[in-house]
Amino acid sequence: MRAKHGLLVWITGLAGTGKTLLAEKVYTGLCRQRPNTVHLDGDVMRTILGEHGHSLEDRKKTARIYARLAAALTRQGITVVVSTISLFHEIHAYNAKNNARYVEVLLRVDEEELLRRNKKLLYTRGRNVMGIHQRPEFPKRPALVLENNTRAQLSQNARKILTLSMRK
Repeated sequence: MRAKHGLLVWITGLAGTGKTLLAEKVYTGLCRQRPNTVHLDGDVMRTILGEHGHSLEDRKKTARIYARLAAALTRQGITVVVSTISLFHEIHAYNAKNNARYVEVLLRVDEEELLRRNKKLLYTRGRNVMGIHQRPEFPKRPALVLENNTRAQLSQNARKILTLSMRK
């Protein structure tokens, strides 16, 4: 008997949009209903898998690894929450094709708020920054497009993602 396919919740957006914080809230909520849930965060994954650089081709290579890993886990019945920039149509198409249950979420934040959150100084001193030096390919048909400028929006967004995820 084959296990039921897990769910992939792919949370994407530019650096500083709150992907990790939101994914942690979603992960916690999903674990209550689906204990077989994992959170794969882009920054953590880069540490585990080794730095691949930030050129456009390096970013695509890294995104392919995340997408393939997530698909392998969902095929084993695991629910996977991924928080990553990975703004490439190729990756979004791969996820939709290779995950029986898929929720794609795009986070948006006002430019002023992104600059305020600029802890890593990416937007002021960074090189090869997606959205400045590299053109992002925002998802064509995300399940949700969420504004994430405030703490209140963060909690609301987590509830929206959880509600949609429970229907999948």
